[in-house]
Amino acid sequence: MKGNRFPFRIAVLVLCLMAIPSVGVAPAGAQEKAGEFHKFASELERHFENLGWKDLDIEKLDWEYHRKTRGNRPLVFTSFGKSSGKVVLFLGGVHGDESPSVYILFRLAQFLKKNPEFYSNKTIVIAPLVNPDGFLARPQRRTNSTGVDINRNFPTKDWKRSTKDRYYSGPQANSESETKFQIALVNRFKPSHIISIHSPLGFNDYDGPSSDLDSLVIWLKKVSKENGLPLRRYQVFPGSLGNYAGMERRIHTLTLELPSSEPLKGAEYFDQFKRMFLDILDLNP
Repeated sequence: MKGNRFPFRIAVLVLCLMAIPSVGVAPAGAQEKAGEFHKFASELERHFENLGWKDLDIEKLDWEYHRKTRGNRPLVFTSFGKSSGKVVLFLGGVHGDESPSVYILFRLAQFLKKNPEFYSNKTIVIAPLVNPDGFLARPQRRTNSTGVDINRNFPTKDWKRSTKDRYYSGPQANSESETKFQIALVNRFKPSHIISIHSPLGFNDYDGPSSDLDSLVIWLKKVSKENGLPLRRYQVFPGSLGNYAGMERRIHTLTLELPSSEPLKGAEYFDQFKRMFLDILDLNP
């Protein structure tokens, strides 16, 4: 970080809109919150350099946060546009060892910041790093700092406790800050579409309302051919986002499984999938 510029938003009074409690920052503690973010941003920048990411500038984006991880790291997001009709939520870094998803969404946020015409009639919300504790761990790990797989912790009707190491679903459903964070974003912004980016299985997975005649399904089949990743209806897991948002709440939920978790693939994947991200913004809700 250069100097003392903090262009991110310190939203304190919107906590009620997020339907989540404050994370230990009183309304009068804006300066303290700025210090927390400065520390976090510096840690991210060092890690980005270690991964070979030279073109991400965190401080040029407007960040908002209301919740922190067990490791005391902010759970940040940024939003573009103000339409209530078409809202798209992008999620990355749910699993901390799937680095390209993090790079892609920081790049997408930078792109949108410079190109407001892409969100003139819609709202785009980007949470590029849902699991910062796993991402910043050495070595990086799939789970959060308490060993929970965030994508098995959503309070779905079929949630059950799994003790498998990499897929541990937590002591109870919705026990983790990272899960509550994602649910809060869904409750606040009410997205019509969610895109969650993962790796390295190499396919497009869709959960939600659909039929073979739906425009979204037709579009997904088309882009799957264009980007070389097959469209699959992958297994729906207890406690997963696809189950919680797509199946139970009927939100169009697309999981993009990138072919590799290699950090340096991030720029290549951004170029490969940018058109897909922009096209989905123009689909009918």
